[in-house]
Amino acid sequence: MKIITQKELASLAGDAFENAYKHGFYTESTEIETELMLIITEMAEAVQADRHNRHGSIEDYESEIQMGRDIPTAYKNSLEGTVESEFADIAIRILSLLGWMKSNILIKLGSDSILADKYEVAKIQYKLQNTINKGSIAKDLYRLNGHFSRFVDNESCSWFVSDTLQDILMRVFAIAHNYNIDLMEYIKLKMRYNESRPYLHGCKY
Repeated sequence: MKIITQKELASLAGDAFENAYKHGFYTESTEIETELMLIITEMAEAVQADRHNRHGSIEDYESEIQMGRDIPTAYKNSLEGTVESEFADIAIRILSLLGWMKSNILIKLGSDSILADKYEVAKIQYKLQNTINKGSIAKDLYRLNGHFSRFVDNESCSWFVSDTLQDILMRVFAIAHNYNIDLMEYIKLKMRYNESRPYLHGCKY
């Protein structure tokens, strides 16, 4: 399964931010604490999808498209609310936040080797943890949630927030791949679907 390169990270972060901005998620009053919390809510939704055993596949989506469904309908019928879709949402929230930071503050994205190292370290850690204690999506995302404690309100430097977000993103890839989720493909499908959604996706913020 493919992991993200620096070029893809920059492109996806830009696209995710642009789409989120058009839908009202980023304004002059945007606060990073809120955006971080929204990432955590996506993690909780992934756990809920797993609890209800809701899964979908790219094959299901492509089958809907072949039957003549438009993208929003095909996505809703095959992937919306599934574990795969919620993992994509976690990644997209991180990507859009990185894109927002990149558009406002000069931040540096990790090189291919740094991103790969972050991924490999995370993969080994989760493999060891799941060997010692039987793993689950809930446990893995709970451990991931602990990394958000590195942030101290808005006192953390932008470079530190950016680096930590990239570390968390690669951990999301590692967890997803551990459950045979081809995260890059699900991110692309979810971003395409998100383009068709209403302002703020029908939410307050």
